[in-house]
Formats: sequence, C-alpha cells, structure tokens
Amino acid sequence: MIESKSNSKIKLLASLATKKGRKEHSMYLVEGLHMVTEAIKFGVPVVEIFLSDSAQSEILPKLSGAMCGITMVKDSVFDLVCKTENSQGVVASVKLPESMPFYAGDKFLILDRIQDPGNMGTIVRTAAATGYNDIVLVDCVDPFNPKAVRSSSSGVFFVKFHKMTEEQVLELAISHDIISASAEGENVFEMDSIPNHFGLVVGNEANGVSSAIKQKSKLVALPMSKNIESLNAAVSASVLMYVLKNR
Repeated sequence: MIESKSNSKIKLLASLATKKGRKEHSMYLVEGLHMVTEAIKFGVPVVEIFLSDSAQSEILPKLSGAMCGITMVKDSVFDLVCKTENSQGVVASVKLPESMPFYAGDKFLILDRIQDPGNMGTIVRTAAATGYNDIVLVDCVDPFNPKAVRSSSSGVFFVKFHKMTEEQVLELAISHDIISASAEGENVFEMDSIPNHFGLVVGNEANGVSSAIKQKSKLVALPMSKNIESLNAAVSASVLMYVLKNR
C-alpha cells in the first residue's frame, strides 16, 4: 500500500502527465477500467497497474490476466495522480511504442499541426475504427497526452504514429496520392473517383492544412449550410475517413 505522495512510483506516475516525463521514462498513462482491461486483453505492454484503496475489492477481480505488478494506493494519494472522474480508481503505466518505419498502406492519415488533445484522441479513435492504421504527425500535440489517450478510448493501442516534417510530407506526395480537407475543395460526396491508395490530410484547428501541402494535394470538402463557416477538426476528419473509405 502506497500511503505517501512522495513515493517514487507516485512521482513517476505524476510525471507521465507531462511530455518531458513521458519521454524520460518511455511510458504513458492509461486511466479507467475499460482502457486498462483493453490493454491487458490485447497485449499492450503494461508496466504496472495502480488501484485506489477503495476500488480494490471491486476492480481487482476484473484484472485477471494482467502480466504485471498491481499496486494499491491510498485514496488521497491516488487522487493526486488521477483527477478524472472516470478513472474508477485504476490507472496503469504503459510502455511507449518504439518508432517504426513508415510503410503506407492502402489508406493512411496525415495530421498537420493538430493542437487540441481532445481532437487528437477523437481522430485516433476513428482512425482505428476505420482502418487508417498509420498516422503521420506534423508538429502535432502529443497523442500520448493523458487527455488524448482518454479521448481515443483504446484507439491509441491500435494505430502507429510516425513523426514527419512538412518537407517529408511533400516528398511523400511525389509518390503517393494526397487528399487534403479544405473548404475550397470538391464536395467529397460528388467526387468522380477516389484513389485506391491515398493519404488523407487534416489540418490545424484554426488555420487548416498548410498551403504547401495543399498545393500537392487533391482538395475535398464537406458540404455545409452557408451559415456555418467550418466544422470541428475531429468531426471533419471522422466524416471524411468514413466517406473516403467506403466510396
């Protein structure tokens, strides 16, 4: 039972809320019973699971199959680490995935300067659901930010992230079809043809896709009422992923 907030494991968990801490320890934080049990079920490399004292009797039987240590934490100390209401008294430290070479599949996603962790998590969740399993990140918020991980609802376990510069994306566009979301684009529901293999680009919440990437892309748009200027980045990304995958 951990009873002190100065315990080294508690300090490590708290550090995982920061990008610096995640990088230093090569781990990120997973919160809530659903995500922790999903991690166990699908063989995600869980390092250690932490249970609040009051949740022990209810949650511990549901963690069968866990191949890691399970540590009990006094409620008042646990609350310092996990302040979300849906944690249900269980969090886990999980190894960050190793960097993997990028091999474009039939359809992949390029996120251009997405900054909101909630948007990032929602996009990751939809990407996992629709089979856009490779996600290129161009100067984006960390997808392992705790809010992004929570918003992904386990999607973060099933995709691969690849950091690239804008210049690398432009090089990628030489050999791959690139489709960018833009209000200036063709109505996605009226497109005559969609490439069998492509990268879908979704841009920054305020400024959209960079002009350099748009110049190398086919532009597509979602039709909207004239009274609405734009859609949320995560909403746009989700609709476009489904439409382009199923047409």
